[in-house]
Amino acid sequence: MFDPAILMSLEASMPPQPPIFAEERVWQSPEGAAAARVGEKLTRHFDEQANAWLAQLDAIKQQAQSVAIGDVATPDELRQLSDLIDEFETHADLRAKGIVRLTKRIRRDVKAHFRVDPSLGAATRAVGDRLIATDKRIVEGLLSYALFLRALRADGDPDSRGGRTFDTPDDLGAYLVSLVAA
Repeated sequence: MFDPAILMSLEASMPPQPPIFAEERVWQSPEGAAAARVGEKLTRHFDEQANAWLAQLDAIKQQAQSVAIGDVATPDELRQLSDLIDEFETHADLRAKGIVRLTKRIRRDVKAHFRVDPSLGAATRAVGDRLIATDKRIVEGLLSYALFLRALRADGDPDSRGGRTFDTPDDLGAYLVSLVAA
C-alpha cells in the first residue's frame, strides 16, 4: 500500500502558459526594436517559469525515488496514479496541438510583418521560435513525468509482476516480432 503522502506529493502543478505576445527581430526599425525588447522580456520570463517548473518536476521525481514505496498499491491508489498519468498526458497532447497552431500563427504573422517592416518580421520570428522551443521542452517534461508515474504505478501494481523476462535486447525483439506475427 502506498503512503497517501507519497501520492499527494506526486501531484505536480501544470506548466506555465506562454505569453500572449509573439514577435521577432532582425534589422531594427524603432517599431522592430520595441517589439524585440518586449518579446525578449516576455520570452525570458516564460523561459524562467518553464525552467522552474521543470526543476520542480525533477525534485518531485528525486523525492519519490528516495522514499521507500510499499510493495503493493491498492486498486484505489493505482486508479489515482492512472488519473494523474492521464492528466499529464492529456495536457501534453493539448500543449503539442497548441504548438502546431502557434507555429502556423507565427508564420502568418512573420509574413505580414515582413511586408510592413522587415525588422518587425525578424523580431516576430525570433521570439516565436523561442516560445515554441520552450513549449516543446514543457511537452517533453510532461511526457517524461507521465512515464515516471507509469513506472511508479508498475512498481506498485501486483498484476505487473511476473511474466517473461529477457536477458538481451535481441531476445526481447524476437519475442515482440513473434507476438506481431501471431
